[in-house]
Order: sequence, then C-alpha cells, then structure tokens
Amino acid sequence: MKRLAILLLIVGCSFLLQTEAGAVTPVASQKVLTAASKNVVDIGLSYRGDQIHFFGANPVPGSDLIIKLTAEKEEVIKFSVKGKVGPFWMTVKQYEVSGSPFMYKIHSSKPITQIIADATAQELELGYPAVRHKMKMHLVRGEEAPEDSDLIFKGLIKIKEESNLYNIVEDPKRLEITEGKLFKHYFRFPPAATEGIYLVESFCFDKGEFVGYGKDKIEIKKVGLAHWLTETSQNHSVLYGIMAVVIAVGIGLLVGMVFGKGGHH
Repeated sequence: MKRLAILLLIVGCSFLLQTEAGAVTPVASQKVLTAASKNVVDIGLSYRGDQIHFFGANPVPGSDLIIKLTAEKEEVIKFSVKGKVGPFWMTVKQYEVSGSPFMYKIHSSKPITQIIADATAQELELGYPAVRHKMKMHLVRGEEAPEDSDLIFKGLIKIKEESNLYNIVEDPKRLEITEGKLFKHYFRFPPAATEGIYLVESFCFDKGEFVGYGKDKIEIKKVGLAHWLTETSQNHSVLYGIMAVVIAVGIGLLVGMVFGKGGHH
C-alpha cells in the first residue's frame, strides 16, 4: 500500500503541473494521469543513452492500455535499391522516404489487434501499419516497381529496430498494471536518439472504445562541450573550420614527433 501511495502522489503532482494539450491532442472522455522519472535528458560527450520510467493511473480500472513514444520531428531518409547489371550488383534505383517518425515505440497490455479495430489504430497512429500509411516515397532515380513499397518499408523498420529507435512490445510483463488501475513501464532512449522533443502518449480503451488519454513530453538536449561544438558548427562555420584545421595539424605534428622519436636507436 505504501508503494501505491507513492505512485499516486507522483501522478497527482504531475497532473497539477501539466498544461492543456494542443489542438492535435486526441479527444477522450477522461484524462490518464501520468508522470515520468525525468523530463529532460542531457547529452554530453559520454552519452550512452538513457532509460526513463513512467507511471500513471488508468481512469477506467481494468481497461486496456497502449503507450506510444514518438519524436516530434520527422526525417527524410534515402534508400538505395540494388540490382544486377550484367555480372555486377549495384544501385539501380533510389528513393527519398519522408513522413515516418524519427523514433517510434509502443508498449501495450496485450496485442493491439485485440484492443482496438484497425480503423481506430489508423486514426490514432498506433502500430506499424499506421506508420506505413503516413510514409511517403519519392523516386530519385531508376524505375519504380510495385514491390518497392514493401521493400522500402521493411528496410525502414529493420534499420530503425537495429538502432533501437523502433519497437513494439505487446506484453503485460513490460507494461505492469497494479489492481487494474496504476501502471508503470519504461522506455529506453538509445544513443541514436538525438536532441529534440519526444512525446509519450497513453491511450486507454474499454472494450475497444477510446476512453482516456494522457501525454508526457521528454526533451533531449546537448550540454557542455557537445552543445558548444554543435552550436559553433551551425552558427560559426568559419571558426569551426579553422578549429578543425588547427586540431588536425596539431595531431599530425604530435604523431610525427612520436614516431620520429621512436625511429631513432
């Protein structure tokens, strides 16, 4: 009971601090009260990723939960398709892919298809089919083929999952629910998670009906030397270039001195 009281206190404090959601916030009849172990992640030169724990109170005890983590920013990715030209394998076409989130993770209390209908999942952008629906492909070179869409989407998912930027875990062991109401889980932010704003959205469904919604924001930002180097490279490119040349020359002279000394007996 003491543990439950602590979780309720954390969630209650978070509710008092949360602001009104924007116009794009999904509409539900009740609010899912949530809190995070931290809302800011600092990236320094030694950054190796982070793990953030989330807590919440389900407004409809016993209902199903789906938690989604996405990055606010989207990105444009170039994909090359290789084919055989004569005896050689080489790039035969290239696509620019846009519309897919930089990061996309889901935790659910059971398989998404057992919680909501496909149309609801598409509307709320829950699951890989929704990611694919938003994905836009632009042919840069070569000739388009009907199977390219499947090929590119599978390639996108593979690359993202290998970097731990995408995954879907439909397992109650990962999304722990106590007494049908209080829940907790964690998301891993890998080293590949760059600076920006990330959204953690909690969706509550009762017999397929969307009944509760909550949202947390996580900011990843560079600090210290990492921030200064990025700021300098973007806003003072000439200074950054001079520094790079000076450092390269310095390292070259140092290496020359070391090997020069080692070459005499």
